[in-house]
Amino acid sequence: MARASGPSSRDANSIHVLLVEDQDDQALRIRQMLESSRGALFEVSHAHDLKDALQMLQQGGADVLMLDLTLPEGKGTDALLRARVASANVPVVVMADEDDESMSQRSIRLGAQDYLIKAELSPQVLARTLRHAVGRHRILRDLTAAREREHYVATHDKVTGLPNRYAFQEHLRRTIDYAARNDRQVAVLFLGLDGFKVINDSLGHSAGDALLKSVAKRLGDATRRSDLVARIGGDEFVVTIQDVNELHAPGAVVEHIRQAFARPHVIAGRECWVTACIGVAVYPRDGADSDVLIRSADMAMHHAKTQGPNHYHFYQEGMNTEVARRFQLVHSLRNALSGDQLILYYQPQVDVGERRIVSAEALIRWQHPERGLVPPNDFIPTAEETGLILPIGEWVLRTACMDAARWEAERRLRLPIGVNVSSRQLAQTGFADLVGDVLTESGLPPQLLELEITETSVLHADAATRTTLADLRKLGVRIAMDDFGTGYSSLTLLKQLPVDCLKIDRSFVQGAVIGSADEVIVSGVVQIAKGLGIVTTGEGVETGEELRFLHAVGCNRMQGYLFGRPAPLEQFEGMLETRDMPWAAEIAPARG
Repeated sequence: MARASGPSSRDANSIHVLLVEDQDDQALRIRQMLESSRGALFEVSHAHDLKDALQMLQQGGADVLMLDLTLPEGKGTDALLRARVASANVPVVVMADEDDESMSQRSIRLGAQDYLIKAELSPQVLARTLRHAVGRHRILRDLTAAREREHYVATHDKVTGLPNRYAFQEHLRRTIDYAARNDRQVAVLFLGLDGFKVINDSLGHSAGDALLKSVAKRLGDATRRSDLVARIGGDEFVVTIQDVNELHAPGAVVEHIRQAFARPHVIAGRECWVTACIGVAVYPRDGADSDVLIRSADMAMHHAKTQGPNHYHFYQEGMNTEVARRFQLVHSLRNALSGDQLILYYQPQVDVGERRIVSAEALIRWQHPERGLVPPNDFIPTAEETGLILPIGEWVLRTACMDAARWEAERRLRLPIGVNVSSRQLAQTGFADLVGDVLTESGLPPQLLELEITETSVLHADAATRTTLADLRKLGVRIAMDDFGTGYSSLTLLKQLPVDCLKIDRSFVQGAVIGSADEVIVSGVVQIAKGLGIVTTGEGVETGEELRFLHAVGCNRMQGYLFGRPAPLEQFEGMLETRDMPWAAEIAPARG
């Protein structure tokens, strides 16, 4: 049996030696050598056989194993092999009765730190050998740990801890090789988050990182343990689904993911809603290797995004053409900025009570040299994704202010001008300074500029965004909240942000009638806005019935095709000169 010697409480600088020796006289001799050695403090535990030694190794505490190769139950390197299997983290020094070169080399190949001959042992040699064995093993262990850390960093996303693009591609290659050998199918899901940029820009990068971690957790919960979830950059994630037997299987996983995203994420004490557009590609139908399969899923995801948030799409042939078209669109849009291809249309906003045009909204159009007039819905989303919205937005702001300043100077017409501002512009450092510079250059009085921001762009407004809005108000610029009622916010948002005007979304106006649920909602918004000193404007008015509906609930400012479609500059200026207001007759029945 084993017996131990040394102090009752172990010294932190001591080396704990587990000696496996069946001869008591040899064990005593080795113990005495270690006790008489200088420069190191040794504690020795003794086991007579390998069975006891392996039990003691499992209990832990040993720094080095000194193993006799002539044990009855494990002669030669068999004992060394069993010891290495039992505890690979403990270095082993072997002892033998004879100087056997072949046995020595075999022991070293099998992991022994050194090979000692019992008859040649001395206190100095023994102590030095054990110290070096422990030191070399610790260095090797630290190097191994460092390599593992480096490999982890190289293959994992630092924010979410998920595998990164490199690790995902390697995993997918192996998965496809297995599928090819076993006649199986593999699916790749490519996810692009909807609304992440707004949250990241408004709440800050730390909140954005917290949201990415929450998304990663939900993706892991919504998929099988055999599936791999990875983040490949930005707001994009991928999932590998192995052993796809039926084509509906990827769709089932997509539905699990959509259900997981149906709940809000709680970030920094706030509820944040984020969905995802998902593209699906299946091996071997949609790609014969990992690169093609990922590209196919990516194209399917971008096709899903064209249908709006929270959509998914399976890859179809011909999507390569769509990707090429999008690339050409981005290239052409860059040229449009420098080639005078962008133009502004203006749409009137009227006060039906005063029966006159009271302001105008500037709306961008693209006069493409080959495609003709390109509507904003065909290029603004791409501009948002690529960041081109920043120079485009600056061009719109500058051009609209110059036109409005000219109306005041040449026509003596003080007509407020509305300019749409994206969330990326609002989050841009120095945006308020840019607006101030444009006002100075154009000579437009600040009160004649109304910046229109969407409800969703300020839904998670951080301190920086609120400061920007406050700075704009200090300039004298008016703030209008566009598409009000379409986001997830409550009316308390109106108390928190400096808003001068609410533009009630067309979804509450078009087709609405007196006595409907829309009347209750719109009437409530109008009354609350009035109580807060906020002007309301009804959007999307196309019929006399819709005009009368808004007029009846107290909203006199309106915009829509009934009063005039967006028109190029000269045509809009013609609207300003005419006194013909055919829509005014629609008010009479309401006044009746």
